[in-house]
Amino acid sequence: MKLLFLYLGMAILGYFVGSRLRNAKGPWSLFSKAATLSVFILVFIMGSRIGGDPRVLESLGSIGLTALFITLACFVGSVAFVFLARKWMGIDKKGMKI
Repeated sequence: MKLLFLYLGMAILGYFVGSRLRNAKGPWSLFSKAATLSVFILVFIMGSRIGGDPRVLESLGSIGLTALFITLACFVGSVAFVFLARKWMGIDKKGMKI
């Protein structure tokens, strides 16, 4: 649980620092490349830790089915919401008012 608070704290701190330096010029622009590299490394480490857990591998079938259901539900919900929002705002497929 301590690690969760640490990760969330680092993410929030990174957000505030990044939002202040978003349009900065000069050496601050290196932070963008460093942040991208850090995200790639973090995703790789998280994936290797999760993939190395025997409990995850044992329950991969049920996890995969649940993940598929959640993905499909998100996809269908997003498409439906965009369709309804465009109808409500009176916008066609090209973004023009009807």
